[in-house]
Amino acid sequence: MFAKKNLVAAAALLALAGAAQADVKLYGMVDMSFGSFGGAHVKGTPNRVTAVQSGQMMPSYFGIAGSEDLGDGLKAEFALESFLAGDTGANVTNNAGQFWSRGSNVALSGGFGKVALGQYDNPLFTAGYTYDPFGSSMTFSPTMRHYNYIGQTSGIAGAGVGFDTGWINSITYESPNFSGFNFVAQTALKESSTSGAKNSFALSGSYNAGPLSLTAVYVKGGPSDQPAVAPGAAFHTYGADEKIWNLSGSYDFGVLKAFATYTDIKQTASLVPATAATDNKDKIFQIGVSVPVTEKGAVLASYGELKNKDVATGTTSKDRVFSLGYDHNLSKRTDVYAVYSSNTQSNTVNDASGQTFAVGIRHNF
Repeated sequence: MFAKKNLVAAAALLALAGAAQADVKLYGMVDMSFGSFGGAHVKGTPNRVTAVQSGQMMPSYFGIAGSEDLGDGLKAEFALESFLAGDTGANVTNNAGQFWSRGSNVALSGGFGKVALGQYDNPLFTAGYTYDPFGSSMTFSPTMRHYNYIGQTSGIAGAGVGFDTGWINSITYESPNFSGFNFVAQTALKESSTSGAKNSFALSGSYNAGPLSLTAVYVKGGPSDQPAVAPGAAFHTYGADEKIWNLSGSYDFGVLKAFATYTDIKQTASLVPATAATDNKDKIFQIGVSVPVTEKGAVLASYGELKNKDVATGTTSKDRVFSLGYDHNLSKRTDVYAVYSSNTQSNTVNDASGQTFAVGIRHNF
């Protein structure tokens, strides 16, 4: 028995030594908040709830990543990341219904840039969180809400993009920095023989020099479904045939940092088999500021508007989000925040509105 225990202990030490040599790390972030949450609703049909919520300022997640130096400037890398709901302990899946919902990829990097295979952030998502003071918040960021990454956060059926924050089954190339310029090219393969399924493509270019940052993104999305669904079911992993372009920028004046984005979406809803579907056109813009008021704290403000048009009926709808908050760093890894957010909607049928107020804590590990 003693010998067996020694053998197990030795194996564990060898495993830890191997992990250290391979530079493997466990990391993540847990965001928890308490508040009163109210989505846009018609007067007389209240939907306000008081709750403890996870991932309001930024989606909570954990990850395992590692790298190996191959010599001559070449490096092998991998990342496995999953969203989680800290308030209940549940896993939050991606549109494909998978556990590693935030990222799952292996890559080679070097002087040529980086090539990654697997699930990897889409350039439109990267631009969205980079140029909104509320980052990737699916609750407070107007940009994230109007892109509808987690399913109709704008409350307008068919609005937003038809894909997730990260593209599965993708090949991604990130260029090195060329005097402030860099670009990203990405394709997600349909991996399907289903009629109507298509590959998706994205291309972005960025310029960063001192206080100025600019990005342009183009996406040609094609409908596909991974894993495959039963005949007659709708595509959901990549849900539509769409063309998207985006222009974003920021400038740090020192006393404040200003942000702006504009996105144009033309979308053809795609079903299997081809049946009556709704085509949409979206115009999305957002402006915002981050104002440092102390060495550790900043006031954040962002306003965004989505204008959606149902091509078949001509119906237009608008969704407006305004968020105002304060974020205070307690340390390099922990911050606390308080945010007020207002959401209003209008269309030819009725108007709706709602307000949210939350205080929270975010800890990185």
